[in-house]
Amino acid sequence: MTTTLFRPTSEPRKRWDGVRRDRLLDQLSPRELEVLALMAEGRSNRAIGERLAVELKTVETHVSRLFTKLALNEDRSENRRVLAVLTFLDQAPRLEPHRG
Repeated sequence: MTTTLFRPTSEPRKRWDGVRRDRLLDQLSPRELEVLALMAEGRSNRAIGERLAVELKTVETHVSRLFTKLALNEDRSENRRVLAVLTFLDQAPRLEPHRG
């Protein structure tokens, strides 16, 4: 059994709707970006809620919206949370580090 960790580099840098992959994070609200940064730190939704002092349902809503904005549709063969974090880490050098 083979596991693919990364998508092929020959994959186009544009999504189907024309938004460049390297500009996807620009679509996120500041709060969604904060949630994604905490996801990248390995935090669970519950831990993110505790950190931001919001209900679990609020975190789940932010996560769902950022999946939608990053065009990460449900797919049994991919983990959307991991793909969202990889997108974040790919663009992290241009972002302020999370402090808190």
